[in-house]
Amino acid sequence: MLSLTAKSIGRRAVVSSARLVLPVGIKVSDQYFTTTRHHSTGKQYVVLNTVGTDRPGIVADVTRIVTQNGGNVGESRAQLLGGHFSLMMLVEIASTDMETLRRQLESDVVGMNTTCFDAVDPKSTEMKPHIGFAGHFKLSGADNPGIVHKLTSVLARNSLSIAHMKTRQDEAPFGGTELFTMEGRAVAYQPLASNFDWTKIREELQELGESMNCDVEFSDITGSSIRN
Repeated sequence: MLSLTAKSIGRRAVVSSARLVLPVGIKVSDQYFTTTRHHSTGKQYVVLNTVGTDRPGIVADVTRIVTQNGGNVGESRAQLLGGHFSLMMLVEIASTDMETLRRQLESDVVGMNTTCFDAVDPKSTEMKPHIGFAGHFKLSGADNPGIVHKLTSVLARNSLSIAHMKTRQDEAPFGGTELFTMEGRAVAYQPLASNFDWTKIREELQELGESMNCDVEFSDITGSSIRN
C-alpha cells in the first residue's frame, strides 16, 4: 500500500526523519538501507530516493516506472520542503529487473534526481531493534546559528538517535524576529547503558535552551512510542 503524507507548507522548512534527506551531522535511527540481501526467490529490496523541484505528477511518474518493471511499493514517505519535493519508497523487485529500473528512474523522471539504495527485507529481525527509551523533544524561540546542531549534539552524546524531526521558521507577530521551532522523537535501543537517565538529558537540554534564550521540553514517551 502506498501511503503519502506530503502537504504544502508555504515558508516553513520541514525536516522529516531518516527516511528523508537530512542535513549532514544529524543521526537518524532508521538507517538500515546499506546492507544488500538477495533472496532465493530472485527478489530484492531497494529504497528509491527522489528529490527535486515540486511539480504535479512526480509520484505518478515514479510509480509508473516501478509498476512497468514488475516492482511492488511497500513503505513510502513524501514531503514538500519549501518548493522542493522529496520522496522515498521501499520497493520489492526481481533482481534481474533492478538495473533497468535504476536506469529508467534516473533518466525518465523529469526534473528530479533519483537514487537507488540496496535495502534489506523489512521483515528481517535486524530491521526492528527493540526500543529501550523514546523521548519527545521540542525547542522554540528566537532563531540563531547552529541551533539544530547544538540540540542534536546533546542527543547524540547521550546515545539517542532521531526517529522523527521537523523544524519551521515563522515571523514574529510584530515583525523583526524569526521564531524557530524544532520538534521530534529520539530513541535509544536496548540494552540501555547502566547510567542512562533521561531526566539528566532533560536538564542538559534545558540548560542549552537557557543559553540560547529558547524553551526546550523533553519528556518520556516510551510506552506510547512502542505501541505506535
